Amino acid sequence: MNEQELKDYKKGPTFGPFIFLIDKKEGETSFDVIRKFKKIFGKKRLGKIGHFGTLDPFATGLLMIGIGGSTRLNQYIDDYSKEYIATGILGVRSPTGDLTCNEEDLIHSEISETITKEDVIKALESFIGPYEQAPHSYSAAKHEGKKLYEWARAGVEIKKDKVLRHIHDIELLKFDKFELTFRVVVSHGTYIRVLMEDIAGKLHTIGVLKSLRRSKVGHMTVENTLSSGDISVENAPVLLEKALGVQSLLDIEKIDLGKVDNSRYNQGQRIRTKLMDGMYWIVEKNYIYGLGSVKEGLLSSLVNFQPPAMTSLIDADQ
Repeated sequence: MNEQELKDYKKGPTFGPFIFLIDKKEGETSFDVIRKFKKIFGKKRLGKIGHFGTLDPFATGLLMIGIGGSTRLNQYIDDYSKEYIATGILGVRSPTGDLTCNEEDLIHSEISETITKEDVIKALESFIGPYEQAPHSYSAAKHEGKKLYEWARAGVEIKKDKVLRHIHDIELLKFDKFELTFRVVVSHGTYIRVLMEDIAGKLHTIGVLKSLRRSKVGHMTVENTLSSGDISVENAPVLLEKALGVQSLLDIEKIDLGKVDNSRYNQGQRIRTKLMDGMYWIVEKNYIYGLGSVKEGLLSSLVNFQPPAMTSLIDADQ
């Protein structure tokens, strides 16, 4: 990077756009994690910071944090499936769908001791395929600009229409009398708390979610991520080593258009091309100019990065 390029680059966020894969611990909100990033890098230019899909406070697992222009790619990963490891309890119901409510609010019901492992497997597998569910009344879905859990806490229960989701795969990992642990791969927007209640219904009882861990989003996994509990000023160098370029979000082809057409692309011009229809990263060496789309021989910009994104993190002091 020459002096002018460095000067131009410094006009944008020092640390962006980049992606961080975090293993969120129980009890934290997704915004608690974001606040930790801001505290560490508060004197640097982070740019916009957000997450790619929230996790409930009681849930743990993969939380994707986007810095700078990377947050503009959120819409392009909406179709990614998500994998969870969930543990539920049969014979118990909660207004929140989990065990975060007051104990006196739990409803207990007698449950048949004749429920077998085979019964549970059959119930789980019956959900594979298209699946309709309504958002839980204690969820972040909105009604008249207000989140459903805010309505619920105010004593107003809002019932939303059912929405078509998809269960790609589901597998029983453990069943011990009234407690079951299962792995499930679902489409975007699926509420596992609601799914657990529906599974219990298939077994002619009630149910509540005891724990939930997100293990995968698309091709990204929770393995080798940084624990949210380790996000601190002291661990900032380790955190920076975990930064991923925006290209990690979408596994698509990288195209170098050449100096002239890269310049035209950056100016928002559409470019005639022989590339097949689809999405491409527009790159030059270690820079990513943006995300482009080809349709019927014309390349147009979907997301531009100004200045260009880098495929690896530059020195934080530059």
